[in-house]
Amino acid sequence: MKRTLFTLGLLLSSAQLVYAEHYTVDYEKSQVQFSGKHAGNDFSGMFNTWTADVDFDFANPEASHISAVFKLESAKTGNAMYDGTLPTADWFNVAETPEGTFKSTSVQHVEGDIYKIEGELTLRDVTKPVAFNAEISKVDEMNYESQSEMVLKRLDFGLGEASDPNTEWVDNEIVIKMHIFAQK
Repeated sequence: MKRTLFTLGLLLSSAQLVYAEHYTVDYEKSQVQFSGKHAGNDFSGMFNTWTADVDFDFANPEASHISAVFKLESAKTGNAMYDGTLPTADWFNVAETPEGTFKSTSVQHVEGDIYKIEGELTLRDVTKPVAFNAEISKVDEMNYESQSEMVLKRLDFGLGEASDPNTEWVDNEIVIKMHIFAQK
């Protein structure tokens, strides 16, 4: 018994504990935008209300965790027709699913300042795997900036499925761009 406890104590003391550092997002400087095409014309908008929880370890990116919550009713384009359509049952269905979420499942260093982030995106109670690259750069000793972009297929999440199932009006591909400033 003493030998088992000694071996367990030795293993625990020699194990390297890995903790990702917590970063606080500066929402005044950060943006989450979306864009696509409607009837052949470009449109863009942004989520005005969202939160993110970022725990990142540059030395061991695999220990990192990133999650975000988007208030879907806060999606605005500046176009009254689009802004009136987005919250409806056929699109974001904010009455029944007021939030969208992202949770990372993997963070890997690619090269230089580039990291591959994989995770699960949930919209309208539909969860799909997503992956994107993020360029994360050091602004100064305490501040970091991240730029990333991902493409999602709106029909995978049932967005506009009833009114535009064949993508005649709104392209299936929607681009999400994230520009995040965070501080240790």
